[in-house]
Amino acid sequence: MRRQRTRMWASADLGGMELLDADFIRQDCPRHYHDTYAVGIVLRGVNRFAYRGMVHAATAGTLCTVTVDEIHGGDVPTAEGLSYRCLYPQVGQVAAIQAELCGRDGGDLPLLPGTVHDDAAFALVARLFAAEDAGAPALVRQSLLSAILAAMLSRHGGVRARPLRNGAPGAGLLAAREMLLEHLEDPVRLEELAVVAGMPAFTFLRAFRQAFGLPPHAWQIQARVRQAKDRILAGAALADVAAQCGFADQSHMNRQFRRILGVTPGSLRR
Repeated sequence: MRRQRTRMWASADLGGMELLDADFIRQDCPRHYHDTYAVGIVLRGVNRFAYRGMVHAATAGTLCTVTVDEIHGGDVPTAEGLSYRCLYPQVGQVAAIQAELCGRDGGDLPLLPGTVHDDAAFALVARLFAAEDAGAPALVRQSLLSAILAAMLSRHGGVRARPLRNGAPGAGLLAAREMLLEHLEDPVRLEELAVVAGMPAFTFLRAFRQAFGLPPHAWQIQARVRQAKDRILAGAALADVAAQCGFADQSHMNRQFRRILGVTPGSLRR
């Protein structure tokens, strides 16, 4: 009988990039976004996810890609489950490869398409995970990561289009978002956020979701999870992290980690 298994870690030799190796039996992933890119491979089963106005169903042999800050969410739709491995390249790593390919620094960040059928790129990702598992020299793993990013950007990286959310957030919405970040450990009231944003409460709720893709409470929960993940990877005690990041207790943090990241804080620590 198959068991659900998840392993997530950060590789110091790969610039702190995070990697995920998972076998999901059932997994419903709510709408969320990453402050990194994501390049995953489906080894078994189906990864179904909504991304930029489309629902993708990635089967075995397919790459799944997500652009930084783009809202997405999905589930495992079949009884077969999902065997999945994913890299989370940082924006700076992607930008550095793009600069080499284009011969210049700066410019818009590339947009990745959601699903990709590219056997050579798929094999490179699989080789990088195998190299990580085998403890291969840093040079080998760094070379594989560079080859993966170059292949994805040169063959599948489009021009970064304006996000599907309409327009850029104004100063008031940015200030409200900053307030949520500054008070992760404290409850924040809707009327306080609306005052900071300079608009009525209901108008603020609609504007925040349109600008950032999630309602304020959901956005703050994901910010808590991201901060908690960074502190756990830095070696902080789980109970301390739960208190510092605004979770009711360690069990509450565990539930949110499993719901959003698909892993528990304990498995991340291990």
